[in-house]
Formats: sequence, structure tokens, C-alpha cells
Amino acid sequence: MAASLRGVSPELREYLRINRLPDIYEALLSGLSIMCPEDCLTFILEKLMYLKEKGLDCLHWDMFIDEDMKPHHRIVTESNLDMIFNFEDWLMPTPEMYTAAYSHYNNKLKEMCFCAMMQYHLHKKEKQLALQEKISQASQHHAHQILLVHLKIWKDWVKYRKGRQAMTFNKIQHVYNVSIGRVMFQAWYKHTLEARKQREYFENLFLEVFYGKKVQYSTYNGTLMKDSSLIDADNLEGQVDSRLERGENVDDDDAFGEGTGEARDSVSTLPWKIAVQIFSYLDVADIVNCACVCRFWKVLTQANLLWSRIDFYKVKKRVTDKIVTRLLYKARPYLIHLNLRMCHRLSRPSFVSVSECRNLQDLNLSECTGLDDETFKIVTKGCKILLYLNIAYTNLTDASLRVINKNCHNLQYLSLAFCNKFTDRGLLYLSIGHCHDKLQHLDISGCLQVTPQGFQYLADGCPNLQSLILNEFPTLLDECVMIVTEKCLKINTISLLGCPLLTDESLKRLAHNKSLQVLKIDGNNRISDSSMKVIGRLCPDLRHVYLADCQRLTDTTLKSLSSCKNLVVLNMADCVRISDTGIRHFTEGAAAGKLRELNLTNCVRLGDMAMVNLHKKCHNLTYLNINFCEHVSEAGIELLGQIHSLVALDVSGCNCTDQSLSALGHNARLRELIVSDNDSITDLGLQKFAQQAKYIESLDVSHCLHLTDSAIKNLAFNCRLLTSLNLSGCKHLTDLSLQYLSGVCHYIVQLDISGCIHVSDKALKYLKKGCKKMRHLNLLYCKKITKQAALKAQRYISVVQHSNEDVPLYFNY
Repeated sequence: MAASLRGVSPELREYLRINRLPDIYEALLSGLSIMCPEDCLTFILEKLMYLKEKGLDCLHWDMFIDEDMKPHHRIVTESNLDMIFNFEDWLMPTPEMYTAAYSHYNNKLKEMCFCAMMQYHLHKKEKQLALQEKISQASQHHAHQILLVHLKIWKDWVKYRKGRQAMTFNKIQHVYNVSIGRVMFQAWYKHTLEARKQREYFENLFLEVFYGKKVQYSTYNGTLMKDSSLIDADNLEGQVDSRLERGENVDDDDAFGEGTGEARDSVSTLPWKIAVQIFSYLDVADIVNCACVCRFWKVLTQANLLWSRIDFYKVKKRVTDKIVTRLLYKARPYLIHLNLRMCHRLSRPSFVSVSECRNLQDLNLSECTGLDDETFKIVTKGCKILLYLNIAYTNLTDASLRVINKNCHNLQYLSLAFCNKFTDRGLLYLSIGHCHDKLQHLDISGCLQVTPQGFQYLADGCPNLQSLILNEFPTLLDECVMIVTEKCLKINTISLLGCPLLTDESLKRLAHNKSLQVLKIDGNNRISDSSMKVIGRLCPDLRHVYLADCQRLTDTTLKSLSSCKNLVVLNMADCVRISDTGIRHFTEGAAAGKLRELNLTNCVRLGDMAMVNLHKKCHNLTYLNINFCEHVSEAGIELLGQIHSLVALDVSGCNCTDQSLSALGHNARLRELIVSDNDSITDLGLQKFAQQAKYIESLDVSHCLHLTDSAIKNLAFNCRLLTSLNLSGCKHLTDLSLQYLSGVCHYIVQLDISGCIHVSDKALKYLKKGCKKMRHLNLLYCKKITKQAALKAQRYISVVQHSNEDVPLYFNY
């Protein structure tokens, strides 16, 4: 339409404008667009007739639209109408407009080319300036390098000159020292000659007393002349000196020359290495006391081997800053192992002395109340080659862990057990330190403040961790264990004692590392047989399993563990669902061959068939605990006596009688036996056992109510190697029993006679006289023993527990 109206005459255009044809077109088009009538032609004719009647004065663009459908804005714009009807002739470009546009475009192109040329020129100029600057810097660098070369030549020359001067000084110093040495040697030589004359004089006097007459002495060929017979002077002199060194009196010999010879203690006659090895078993206090015996022992106590390891724990109540400072000052060149556990009286001077021991590799500062962040910083600053560090039960904070990160580059073992002052940030310091890739053992038992974020720091920073101890951690969740096991793939030992919230998921994830060797869990009621199946299948190197008091474990667990051919220790105490079937499955597997320790305490469903299977298959079993397994009869216990590898056995609370006790005595290797709480044992059974088990070292017959002095008499005369004996609850024993023991059993170290109501103060006198090695004595509920006698016994026995209270009801008197 626009094309058809472009060539019409001006009169026609004026006619269309006067009669408002574009407005009529807009009104009709808007009505058609909005109303959408079914018959468009009829709609147009009706609207045109309406306009014819009303006239063009009322014409509006939305007059043909109903009121409820009128839009807010025009549908057809004015520009569209002008374009359609071609009323705006000025909108069409003219030749002049084309000329102006071309000129403008040409000018823009010229301007763009000029700007590009200017930019290129400026860039080239900047490039030249940069090149000149680089050339200037290169010239300066070259000049600087030339100066460095000349400086190095000059420094080498200065070093050479200083070396020559030092060499000259050393030669002059050597000449001076030699001159001084000659003067000193001449003076010493003169003094020696005078001392020799003096010694010869006193030896003459001694020999006059020794032989009863004067002996002519001459130094001819180093011998003493006596009645024309030769006596080796050096030999005699050495014997006299050695006796004097030991503090012996030479006048004690027989005046008539009929003595047995020189008196010497047995230690002094031993080779040096053996004597030092004997002294190495003594604690610090004993070594100090031995140094006061004689000069020979004093020389022995100064051996380097004895001072490479110092343990103050045994004398913790007496050790002070003065003692520690003096001993460490003496031993610091040789000291490698130092134990200051529970030394509460130590303060800053002691820790400063520790820091001066540069060769220290093993340090135990656990439970040292005087240790804080400042003193610990002093210790680690001096001891930089530490391998083992124990700071458990201390009040150290994140600052101390940061110090470990800075100073201890070779640390492999670290114990932070029950240190409640550090946070996750401290573990972050530990994981990014110099020792993070060398740390192999970490103990954070009881550190309840550690969150999963802290475990994440450990997992990210300590990939070589092999042993992780998380005991007494009641808030520990599966998430924490899984975070660590996901990245620490070398973990072979993990202890989770006292972690009741762990489930099977964490143990299954741990088993997938396939390197697990030691697993310890107790008191957990969420772990079931499913996790043990995975562990038994994926961890063939498992050696030590501790699953005490896990109530949901059944015989299936034992069957799963039976495939672990390297299993050595198994503890299933208080797992009440285990029965004879589980023991049978376990012994049929490969694990039974190497098993050495087995604990089945309070597994009440076990019976004699379990003992039969243990007797048949467990040929290397050395330790067995079946106390309070009530269904194990006398026959089952007799079978245990035929396991010849057994060294320690606990059958407390079982049906052990005189006959079964006698059968246990047939095992010649048995060294430790516990048969407490067995009312069926009498004097006869203990007598038969003692006659056969002469090498027994530890025996517990507590609460065996029928034992009397006669049984203890037979025990004492047959089992003379006893070191530990428990007789508590044996109400018929008297002072006579302790008289027998003290007269024969001189090796007893620990004795418990609690509840022996007929024992009196006289028994303590027997023990003082015969049991010199006793260190622990329990006298609870012994009414006839007075408090004064018990206090007196503490003078020669380290630990004495005494009370005059009534015997408790559970003693069943």
C-alpha cells in the first residue's frame, strides 16, 4: 500500500488527510485486533455506517472496542501509519543526504587511520625506551657482577691470609703448651719421686706388721726381697690398694698368716661389662647409694651406660630441683632417655637443666604440674633431636604444639592424653610442622575438645601415622574415625577403649586399609558381627584383638577371626553371647596355631567342650583366663593342665577342686596361677599342687575358705621361688603361716593377707627378718595388727596398706 501511495498526486493525498482515512484505518484495525469478530466484513460495514451517522468528530482510535476490553496503549503507532500512507516525504533520503553521509563516513575513516598511526608510533617509541632501560639495567648488572667477582677474589685472599695467621698462632700456641707441659712434667716427676719414697717407707712399715718382722726392701727389678726370696711388689701393692679402695681393714687378717687371702665382694670380681649391666637394673637412688660403698663401686656408678637412661618416677616423691639439676649436669653428655613422670616438685631450674641435654631422644614429662608453655618452650629449644615425647596430663596449650612444630623436626611418638587446654588449632600447627611427615604414633585419649575439624587437620597433615590411641573418648563419632582412616592409609594400630558411640561403619572403613594389626575396643554395644566379618576378611595381618564387653558380638565374630593366621592375642572378656560353638569354629581356623593369649572372662556360656578344643588346637597358648565361667567343670580344668605351653592361668570362680588343682600342677612350665573364690579347694589339693609345681612364681588362692596353716607350710617348703602370693580372705591362717613363708620364701615381693583375722604383729616381725625383698604388703581388715606395727613396717616395705575395719560381707565369713 505504501508503494501504491508513493506515486499518487498531491491532491489525492490531501483528500485522504482531510477525510482522516489513516484514523479510520487505525480505529478499524484496533477494533478487529481486540474484538476479533466472526464476520470481519460485517463488522467493518457496521462501523463505517456508524461513522457516517455520527460524523468524523467523534472518531477515536479505540471507539470500536468495548469498554471492558479497551487497552491502555495504542496498538498501531503513528510512525507505522505514516509509513503505510507515506505522508512524510522528508523521511526519504535525498541525493544531498547521500553526499553528506559519504563525506562523514570518509572523514571517520581518515580519523581512525590517523589514530592508529599515532598509536603505532607511540608504541614503537615506548618499546625503544623500554629497550634502552633494559640495556641500562644489563650494564649495571654486568658492572655489579664484575664487582662480585673481584669481591670473591678478595675474600678468598683474606681467608687465605687468616688461615696462615691461624696456623702460625697454633704453632706458637703448641710450642707454648709444650714448654708449659715440660715444666709441669718436671715438677710432677719430682713430686712423684718424693711420693714414691714416701710410699716405700709406709710399705716397709706395713710389711713389718704383715710378716711380723722387718723386711728388707729394694727396688731392684720391681721386687721385694724377703729372706732371699722374691715377692712380686707390684702384685702385693695392687692387692693392698684394691682392698683399701673397697674400705677393707688390712689389720683384720690373721696375725699368724693363716687367713684365706684378700676379701673382695662378688661384684668387684666380675668383668667390667657384667658389673655395669648389673648396676643398670638399679634406680637412681640405689645407684647414688652404691657410689658411697667404696671407690671401686663409685667408679662403676660413673659408667656412661648407667647415665644414658634416668628414671625419676620411682623416686618422684623425693626428687627436687637441686637433685635433678646436679644429676643432669653430670649425665647430660650421655643422657638419651629421661623420665620425669609425676615429679610434682620440679620447677623452671629443672626444665632448664633438661634443655641442656642435647642428646636427649626420649622424654617423659607426663603429669608434671610445674610444666607450662614457657618452660616447655625452653625444653624443646634445647632438645631438638627428640624422637619420643610424652606430655600427657599437662596444662599445655596451642602455643606448646606450635613450639613442637618449630623445634622437634624428628618427632615420631607424641602423647597428648588428657591435655584439655589445646584446641583444633594446635593440631593444625602439628600437622603443618616439620615433623608432620615423620609422626608415627599419636595419643589423644580423653581430649574431648577435639572436633571433626581437628581430625581433618591430622588426616591432611600426618599421612604416615601408624598408631592412633583414642581411649576414654565418649563423644567420638564415626565421622572422626572415618576422616582419619580415609587419608592415613598406614594405620596398623588403633585403640578405641571407652568409645561407646562408634558403630560398624567406622570399623568397616578402617578394615579397608588392610594394614590393621592391633584393634582395641571395649564397652561398646553398637558394634556387631558384621564389622568383624569385614575385618576378618580384609585384615590378614591382625595380631592383637581386644573386644571386651561388646555385648552384641556372638560366635560369628570368632568364626570371622579364625582366618587371621597371625593372631597372637585375643580378649573377648564379658562377651556373654560366646559359646562352645564359637570356640570350636575359632580353633578350626588358622588363628589357633599362633595364639598365645586368650581372655574369656565371664563368658558364662562356655563349657568343657570349649576346653577340649583349646587343648587340641592351641599348642602355643601361654596365657588363659576363664574366670567365672561357671559351666567349666572339674574335667575341663584338668584338660587345661595338659596344655604344656601354658605359663599363666586364671580359673577364679570356676568349679576347681582338689583333683583339678593337682592336675594343674603337672604342667612344669606354669608360673602364674589364680584359683581364687573356689570353696572346694582344701589343704590336700594345695599340697599336691605345691609338690609338683615347684617353679611357680605367682599364686592367688584368695577366698579359699578351707585353707589352713598346713597348706601354707607345704606351699612354702615346696615353692621357694614365689614372688607374689595372695592369701586374702583365708580366715583360718595364723602367724604360723607367715613364719613358714618368711623362713623359706625369700623372694616374695608382693603379699596380700587382707581379711586374715588371726594374723598379729608377730607376723610382721617374721616378714621383716625373712622377706628382705618385699615391696608391697596388704593388711586390710587385719584387726590383730596394730597401726603402730603397720607404720613400722613402712620403713622397710615401700607400700603397706592397713586398716582395722570389720571384714566386709562379701568375704562370706
